[in-house]
Amino acid sequence: MADQLRVDRASIQNHADATRGNAGAARGINDDVDRQQAHLQNQAEGGVGSEELGRIRSSTSRHASDIDQGINRTANKTSENADEFISNVRSAASKSLRDI
Repeated sequence: MADQLRVDRASIQNHADATRGNAGAARGINDDVDRQQAHLQNQAEGGVGSEELGRIRSSTSRHASDIDQGINRTANKTSENADEFISNVRSAASKSLRDI
């Protein structure tokens, strides 16, 4: 009987894909919030508080963009690290698990 070692790359990729899917849902919510803020800003039409609404909308948009970039960066790094880990495991296994 030969020794076997299996690393499930698909489960790692599924996790990264689920993270991206959740990020897409969050991006949709961010778009809805931006539309609502734009509507409020348009209603103010340069009146009292319109500048504050503009600053809030800009800040919210910037934070949403930063979060989206962070999520994508993390998911990409997860995939890259998984590939590197699997490569290292294969290398170690090929050195350690030899037929006698």
